[in-house]
Amino acid sequence: MSLRLRAVLIAGVSLMVLWVAAAGLMMRSIHANLDRTLDGQLAMSARMVSGLLEQAALAPNPVDTGFAEVVRVSGSEGIACEIRLLRGEILARTTHGPHSEFEELPIGFSTREVDGSQWRVYVLRVDGYQITTADRMDQRDVLIDELLYAAGVPFLIASFGGLVALWIGIGRGLAPLNALREQLRVKRTDDTSPIAVEHSPSELRPMLDAMNGLLGRLARALSSQRAFTDAAAHELRTPLTVIDTHLQVARLTEGEEAKISLGNAEAGVQRLRRTLDQMMVLARADASIDPADGCESVLAAVAAVLQKLDVAERPRLNVSIEGSDTATPIPRSMLEAAIRNLVDNAIRYSPPNTPVDLLVSFDSAADRFRIAIADRGPGLGEDHVSLIGRRFWRGDQGRNGKDGAGLGLSIVRAIAERFGGALNLQARKGGGLIAEITLPSGGGD
Repeated sequence: MSLRLRAVLIAGVSLMVLWVAAAGLMMRSIHANLDRTLDGQLAMSARMVSGLLEQAALAPNPVDTGFAEVVRVSGSEGIACEIRLLRGEILARTTHGPHSEFEELPIGFSTREVDGSQWRVYVLRVDGYQITTADRMDQRDVLIDELLYAAGVPFLIASFGGLVALWIGIGRGLAPLNALREQLRVKRTDDTSPIAVEHSPSELRPMLDAMNGLLGRLARALSSQRAFTDAAAHELRTPLTVIDTHLQVARLTEGEEAKISLGNAEAGVQRLRRTLDQMMVLARADASIDPADGCESVLAAVAAVLQKLDVAERPRLNVSIEGSDTATPIPRSMLEAAIRNLVDNAIRYSPPNTPVDLLVSFDSAADRFRIAIADRGPGLGEDHVSLIGRRFWRGDQGRNGKDGAGLGLSIVRAIAERFGGALNLQARKGGGLIAEITLPSGGGD
């Protein structure tokens, strides 16, 4: 169902309910007011006849009144009037009406059923006369029906006209949505320019801002993806070129020189394998989460990373723990990848045989935990701070002759930011670098 039809139906049904309720109240009010008005006319007619009799000085007389017969007055059906003496003689009456029922009636208003018809009767007794006026109830109902018809026809016309006007008005009000739909329909897949709708209503602007924000993020993601693809192609081309060169040298030479070339080719293969492994980890950091990859213990993830270190490198790590262990909503594979990259960077860029400090602290009040790794390497210059985390960027390339792929910190930052954490790098007093990640603790949903 379209928004237009839905809005018209909701408004139409709501208005119909209100209109029916208002019509019911109006009908009751009209019926009551009309009954009071017609009753007042009956009483007024009786008093007017009484006044005319008083002005004509026709006083009741016990002797012969001199009336040869009853005075009959023609009148329309549904209306009756009768004048009689209190002794019982009838002086005048209308030609139509239930006059036989007027003999013994209470003073004032009453309702009588005569020949299947309801009559509203008013009786006035004054100066020896009984004046009776009456009208038929069904005539009143006819009058009420005519009044309701006169009021209802314009009411229905206005109702249906209002629905038509509402349909047209909503259609014009939804014109900006149609313009937005048309822009989205013709937009190319590589077009991330902002969407602009002229004369957009205030209700549509937040959605436009959200869509333009999404397009902006998509543009940055596409740009980053293109840059990543270019950098990855370059990073993969370099070791492949080295491998190919050394293999050619090995084929053309013999002896020690051939062995050296094969060794260099093997080193290139290992570097290529590390780069591909890091790229796969980075891809998993941006992918959907596997529900089975939960992490019930942060210390268990840290221990798993330490177990996978080279046996010769393990003694260099000084591990400290503050607080109690906890679970975390971060997948264990991602947490291990982040810790492993920080540890590998600290060991790779620190002088040989220098210790590396690893601190794991838990803050139960803030539901956070912190992992800090401090080394004694050359650290980072101020001009490198803004470049930290850029994919395939390496500070002080060739440090200790061990080039990485430039993806380690990118992976750590991507994992931390995805789960509401942060990566902070700061200079260590006495030389070196402290790499610290803070992440949420507690069970995940």
